[in-house]
Amino acid sequence: MQSTTERLTRYEDAWASKMIDIWRDRMALLDVYRTGALFRSPHAAAIARSGLDAQMTFDFIRYGIYVDTGTGRGYTRGDDGKMQMRDKAYRLGRGLGKPRQKRRWFSVSWHISVSVLRDHVALILGDATRAAVLDELK
Repeated sequence: MQSTTERLTRYEDAWASKMIDIWRDRMALLDVYRTGALFRSPHAAAIARSGLDAQMTFDFIRYGIYVDTGTGRGYTRGDDGKMQMRDKAYRLGRGLGKPRQKRRWFSVSWHISVSVLRDHVALILGDATRAAVLDELK
């Protein structure tokens, strides 16, 4: 029978690999890539473990966050979150064309997947706790 640490390790490794697949699927669905650099860039940079704790680090090119949020060149900080550059009248008056659209390849799937990870880790730890209590009662 696998130890709790082994079960967690196996699940975390599989989850990290699946996260990359999910991001690439989202990019393809949203037609995010032109050069393919962003599509190729996501990877699990590190998984550091200490007992039952784990810390995962993922990397992708910085441009990916701008795609996700619909920002980039011409967008500046300090506009109180109003994103004037996205306003149709502002863009029309300055001949800027169609505003960028948010293409949520990263953030939506990240928040959903972290919830799934949290719930599954809770199940694994709950099983271990239940087994320990039952062993004590014997």
